[in-house]
Amino acid sequence: MPEPQDPITQLAAAAVQLHELYGAYLSAGFTEAQAFELVKVTLAASMGGAG
Repeated sequence: MPEPQDPITQLAAAAVQLHELYGAYLSAGFTEAQAFELVKVTLAASMGGAG
């Protein structure tokens, strides 16, 4: 019997992680704009970009 598919896709899981990262930056005291920029830089770095 084949294994059931995971109900959450890899893309959805990555989105959840980025959202949690954004929230963590906000909780650490960064502004919304700063937190968003930090998430963008993190995402770009994980994809091999320069940010």
